[in-house]
Amino acid sequence: MKYDKTFVLSDIHGELAKFKELLQYWKPNEENLVILGDLIDRGEHSLEVVQLAMDLQETYSEQVVVLKGNHEDMLSIFLSEKDYETGDWYFNNGGNRTCESFTHYSFPLYFHSYEERANKMLQVSNKEIQFLKQLPLFYEFGDTLFVHAGINPHLRDWRKSVEKDFLWTRGHWNHPNETGKTVIFGHTPVRHIHDSDDIWISKCKSYIGIDGGVVFKGQLNGIVIDKKGQILDKYKV
Repeated sequence: MKYDKTFVLSDIHGELAKFKELLQYWKPNEENLVILGDLIDRGEHSLEVVQLAMDLQETYSEQVVVLKGNHEDMLSIFLSEKDYETGDWYFNNGGNRTCESFTHYSFPLYFHSYEERANKMLQVSNKEIQFLKQLPLFYEFGDTLFVHAGINPHLRDWRKSVEKDFLWTRGHWNHPNETGKTVIFGHTPVRHIHDSDDIWISKCKSYIGIDGGVVFKGQLNGIVIDKKGQILDKYKV
């Protein structure tokens, strides 16, 4: 990436106003920007959040990285399967809000099958959906590793972690970090790790959790970190 400092945030979940508010602290002339996935679901403005992320990546192509989260994975599975079981699973985990947003709130959900809902989303917001499908699972930044959920801590080579580890795992922070990197992750609201919505740092300082649970009446956290894994600034909105 372009700079030696990176502004990192995670788990926006359609909270557009908070996303814009936190971005005011980002210094695009000095810092890269990494979003650790889960742009969508649960909040009301998933489409606008995705569009803003796309605009940022297009405008600052050398310094903006957006990763895939488990909710982007869920959306992709739903749009592929389009059946009742998958639809029920996805919509009960916030996908109903994304469907409303991606169809411009012009499509009464409860009068249509899951297949019809999926097809309407693909018809109206295909560009945004294709953007989400192709997002990477991780990004290396010097001695720092950015992921959505985590890694498999039992593997000597973290690159051998499977997609499910990067997108869905929890509890890796309870195991020694043998990657040689500081692992920055979202996915698990940090209140479940240390009873606070502020960022969590492990005792060994090699795991940093930043999901402030904004969509659960928490906060949206941002940190500025260097290639050595040192936190330079912290923000919350």
